[in-house]
Amino acid sequence: MKKNQVSLIIIAIAAIVGLYSLPRVVVDNDNEASAEFIDESTPGGVIDHSSAIPEEIQPKIDYWKSQLFANGNIQPNNEALDSLMAVFQQINQYDSAAYFANTFAERFNSTEHWRKAGDAYFEAFTYAINEQKTSLLGNKAREAYQIVLEAQPDNLDVKHNVALTYVAGPSPMQGIMMLREIIEEDPSNEKALMSMGRMSINTGQFENGIERFQSLVQYYPNHIEGNFFLGVCYFEAGQMVKARAQFEKIKTLDASEQILTAANEYLQRIK
Repeated sequence: MKKNQVSLIIIAIAAIVGLYSLPRVVVDNDNEASAEFIDESTPGGVIDHSSAIPEEIQPKIDYWKSQLFANGNIQPNNEALDSLMAVFQQINQYDSAAYFANTFAERFNSTEHWRKAGDAYFEAFTYAINEQKTSLLGNKAREAYQIVLEAQPDNLDVKHNVALTYVAGPSPMQGIMMLREIIEEDPSNEKALMSMGRMSINTGQFENGIERFQSLVQYYPNHIEGNFFLGVCYFEAGQMVKARAQFEKIKTLDASEQILTAANEYLQRIK
């Protein structure tokens, strides 16, 4: 199978499973100037996106903003925040959801709220459309997460996300070292093993991918994505007997139709 075919299958499966994926480009925007961030100079923020807010959605935004702000000041209304964020996420305006989460965290300054802001910025970061926006959102995610880590230094989920912001930025080795540190501290860490394995595939280091995914399925024998990607690594490393066994195993698991189709496509190519 050609490398570009493998990449397409991997990207498709990553989109299907939606778990532990590395930051990716998913939005096409030819006019960078139209993808402005929120104007933070005005109370509550003024949002300017490349795509208009659907007419039926705007009243929901207006309502929840009216519940969240009074006289230009943000109120301690968690329900309003969560609902407003959900509306923006529904229409794929993740940076707006993150902005309001961050504004809330700055005002009320709890670890829980900083974690919510970090997660929201991280989600926006994974869907960033250009290098400048990726860098900005990654920095904002790290800033929020750093506050969480000061209170919870052993929070490996947060460390994992911080690592991925570095991997996609100008300091990828710093992120890789962080992921390795997580695995050293917790050899069964599902997210770190998955991310390291995915990076091995993305860089064509299939032997390293085998090592990571073998560890993953050792701890989580029925991990569908881990078993599938282990099969991919075996296939690309020329270990066809093991690859066949992995793809046959996928058929015994509760995999989606798309993953089963991909596994069968690999099996057809194994002679």
